[in-house]
Amino acid sequence: MKRNYIILLAALLTVACAGNGDTMSPTPQEGEILFSGSTVGPKVRTSYEDTETALRVNWVKNDLIGLFAESGGKNLGANFAYKAAVSGATSDFTAASRLNVIRWADETSDHDFYACYPYTDRAAVDVTAIPVSVPAVQTRSESDPLATLAAHDFLYAVTCGIKKGDNAVNLQFKHLFSALEIRLTTDLRAKLEGVIFRCVSNENAAVSMENATVDLRTGEVNVSEAVVSNAVRLDCSGNTSDTEALVLHLVVTPGHAGETFEAVALVNGKEYIFATVKAPSDGGIPAGKTVVVEGEATLDPEDALPVIDLSADGTANTYYVNAANTFYRFRADVKGNGKALTCGDLSYTEEDLKIEPKAALVLWYNCLQTSYLPWIQASPVVLNSVKLKKDGYIHFDTPETFVNGNVVIVAIDKELNYDQIEADADNRILNAEVLWSWNIVFSEGYDPDAAENCIVKGGYTWMNRDLGALIDPEQAYIGGQLNNVALASTTGNCYQWGRKDPFPGLPDYTSVQVSYMTGLWFAPAYTPIPALDRGTFEAWGREAHHQIIGNTKATVAIDINTALGTGYVSQDAFDLGRANPHLWLYKNENYLTDKAGLAAWGNPSKDAHGVKTIYDPCPPGWKVMSSQAWIALTDNETPDAVVATTMRGILLDNKWYFPLTGGAQHVRNSDGGSNGYTGSCGVEVCTAYYMDGPDYSPWGRVGAFKAAPNYKEGDSVTCQSQNTYSDRGASVRCIRTVSYTHLRAHET
Repeated sequence: MKRNYIILLAALLTVACAGNGDTMSPTPQEGEILFSGSTVGPKVRTSYEDTETALRVNWVKNDLIGLFAESGGKNLGANFAYKAAVSGATSDFTAASRLNVIRWADETSDHDFYACYPYTDRAAVDVTAIPVSVPAVQTRSESDPLATLAAHDFLYAVTCGIKKGDNAVNLQFKHLFSALEIRLTTDLRAKLEGVIFRCVSNENAAVSMENATVDLRTGEVNVSEAVVSNAVRLDCSGNTSDTEALVLHLVVTPGHAGETFEAVALVNGKEYIFATVKAPSDGGIPAGKTVVVEGEATLDPEDALPVIDLSADGTANTYYVNAANTFYRFRADVKGNGKALTCGDLSYTEEDLKIEPKAALVLWYNCLQTSYLPWIQASPVVLNSVKLKKDGYIHFDTPETFVNGNVVIVAIDKELNYDQIEADADNRILNAEVLWSWNIVFSEGYDPDAAENCIVKGGYTWMNRDLGALIDPEQAYIGGQLNNVALASTTGNCYQWGRKDPFPGLPDYTSVQVSYMTGLWFAPAYTPIPALDRGTFEAWGREAHHQIIGNTKATVAIDINTALGTGYVSQDAFDLGRANPHLWLYKNENYLTDKAGLAAWGNPSKDAHGVKTIYDPCPPGWKVMSSQAWIALTDNETPDAVVATTMRGILLDNKWYFPLTGGAQHVRNSDGGSNGYTGSCGVEVCTAYYMDGPDYSPWGRVGAFKAAPNYKEGDSVTCQSQNTYSDRGASVRCIRTVSYTHLRAHET
């Protein structure tokens, strides 16, 4: 147990019971008494939080109450049913039947009135013995969590000494019982089966009772003939968390001054005590109030729900997720692959790689598009589930319906939420530092490590997709027709050479020549951080809302010379990119300046494989391909490859797909120029891939499949490797680093 609180709230319960039809009230008859009903209890602030409570009494039209009336020892009505005229906190009540109407005895005598809710015909005529119960087992409704309170609440009113008058008799209802509000957290996520509130200091305490009676004159409960229990159990379902309390409500009897209670969570058939509390010695648990019990249960690991550890086989900057309604986590205490390295002039220790974040936020997300009228805005991750937890991992859930897309999650050095983030005019975060960021690729059913999703050639193994691609080309057929917008999701993300940070891919393919696009630089990327929301961008009449990446150089890039000065070194550029993973580093030439920059992706000497650095964008077990791997893939740049016009791509060996994305010379140019049209590499249409080893400082290295500008189905493809400025953009196709077996589920 980490926290134990019992808090008294002066809150009122919600009444929500159905009536007996919606009929008009008749005109009162001669001598008929009019009644109005309201609840008593002031609005007060809680001792736990400085807000007014939200639990209130509201009558529902046609709710039935039972009415008793006496005058001078004469019975004027015994358990007559009266119904609410309107819905609200106060309502007039009229006789439900014209055969049972309460009338004044005379003009001078005192009249006494007693009422109860809900109406029951079991009450008969005895005002001193109205049946009441607090069930020992209550059930939570998933659709209406407060329904338990309404189902078991009991209200009564006493109004005495009233003489005949023209005004309605006001019945001020009080609650006979108390509400219990459970706020439960657990150290591990678990499926909750129920909770128990039990008196441990007195096994005879009547915390629940069946078939008791209450005297409406006094409000005293008689349990002499009742079945009582020292506990109340609430059967329910729901997933617990260690960051957000699961809130549950049930009804208990009041009183029990000075008694000790324990609150118990039921998980996997086991009882876990999460709070021990003591009722106030002065009056105990008050009627008509809400008692809050808050605590955290420490669970046995075997009783926790399975959480897939994406970093179980090694940390990385990208992880793949493929299942809906599933819980995931990854280590957030280390940069990249977390391994010390000396590679050329790039060097860092394990101590250099440690980070201590205070919070995790979704920076941006995108999703598979099927139409740009309008663009779809759906998050692949349940946004409020993304949490940095005490175990040093970032946890998140996928929604019940899977959403294909990319998500970038940042770890920051301050405990700030989305609304607290501040940014400057360049969209740089002001009041927190981004310590690291990760790209989560959500692709339903896709496992990059499965043999069927790998290209094996020349001693190397490649992914069959570009990094960040959401679907295979055959999945772009929707309703039997090729969807050009969906087809763009085969292209993957765009990267600057030497950076781990993804930028969204193409917005759509609208023509065979890949030249007529939506007018957007990138596929829509949405941010839940208000300060980074650049608003709405309209291109060719197609609006994209809540965008973090703009549609001009000024809204995409940050001038690195302005930000760092002209004398900066590559490590400065690494740090600037790390702190601003959503901003392009613009220099219109090579943004990395020295030999440390040459080793950004671990292969300054262009070895066969190279090594994986902390800046490598590929997932665990994979890295940016080497020049030698490119040569092997392309048969020394003489590939057996043809153009697949319909699919807007290149088919290698008549089976492996490489989408036409352009590369270093397309609209993602850091200077804002397009240099032709999307998909071009100079004058040809191409797809370009960054490699891990540049030829010399400060160039990046690319390999490209190229086709003529007027290409057609089946055309042959030329291929070459070349240098390009490192601040330009291109795709990444990962190769396997070592023999790697991916474990699909790691339970915690």
